[in-house]
Amino acid sequence: MPLQAIIFDFHGLVLDTESAEFAGWSEVFRSHSVDLDIHEWAKCVGRAPEEWLPESHLQDLVGEPIDLRQARLDAFRLRDEILVDLQPLPGAVELLDELAHESVPVAIASSSRSVWVEGLLANIGLRDRFPVIKTRDIVGKAKPWPDLYLAACQALEVSPSCSVALEDSPVGVSAAVSAQMSVVAVPNNVTRHFDLSNAHLVLESLADLSLARARELVLANETSIGD
Repeated sequence: MPLQAIIFDFHGLVLDTESAEFAGWSEVFRSHSVDLDIHEWAKCVGRAPEEWLPESHLQDLVGEPIDLRQARLDAFRLRDEILVDLQPLPGAVELLDELAHESVPVAIASSSRSVWVEGLLANIGLRDRFPVIKTRDIVGKAKPWPDLYLAACQALEVSPSCSVALEDSPVGVSAAVSAQMSVVAVPNNVTRHFDLSNAHLVLESLADLSLARARELVLANETSIGD
């Protein structure tokens, strides 16, 4: 079967919000004289935020009560100062252009909330490039459950096994694999420290992904599912 669609994660893949979030919280941790370990941070990357709260981890490290609300506000302020100047990651716009030229459908599957994803997409001028956006508040489950990817494929009326997922995090890779999709991992400055070996292909940049390679992955995936 031919390549039917490419489904994008958003945070850390199209726009490097992951590094901005980590930088903001790291500064807050340092202001309390403790360090935020990047492998602890991995517990929240790509997941619903309530699954691991950085402010709770901060309080545990400090060893006494702190103003959790103020910690969040400080981290978000520092994050937003970085986000203002962020541009799409290398290769993202060019890949979208190529997919549009080849009439390959695209969508976004994100564990974030729709208002957050759509607002950031609008800020970088890419909202109209994604006719389908599936987020946890719409679908009801975040990654590593496959529901977001399955919902995106259903909305595009394509088969998951004939589609490629683009991811940057281990939980995102797990979600797409569970949906029986071909998975390309493109780590950012934060997630390059994590294990992405379950992806079918790991690339340094979206600029390194060709449609020919995506089609090869789908063919291999279809063959393995049929065996």
